[in-house]
Amino acid sequence: MTLSVHDCGHTSEGIAAMKRLIALIPGTLLATYAWSQIPPPDDAKEPRDLGHTAVMHVYWYAPKTTEITHVESYLFKDEAACRSSIDKALMIATPHAAEGDLMNAQCVGMHPDAGQLKKAPPDGSSVL
Repeated sequence: MTLSVHDCGHTSEGIAAMKRLIALIPGTLLATYAWSQIPPPDDAKEPRDLGHTAVMHVYWYAPKTTEITHVESYLFKDEAACRSSIDKALMIATPHAAEGDLMNAQCVGMHPDAGQLKKAPPDGSSVL
């Protein structure tokens, strides 16, 4: 029985290039895996800012449709400080409004009832 070898058309340079490409695959996979294990930086989260009981919402809106085009919110220590700042906030924000947009500002205060702060545990639950 005789075996004959046929030329398949591959050159030694082509085979070497293919081997180099195959050798890159594990390194690429390892680098991708390592990159995915890096945790996001802490500054990607919004920091908590405690002690505020009021927020001012500044609205930009189209006058004909009253469609809100932009909103910004600012925190205040109390509702009185928020309300006293509305005029200043509108004066500062007016130059930044798009042509023809109107502006409005509103203060919202948080006044939780004493009952909301201390809720009784639901029936059937145990207190630890």
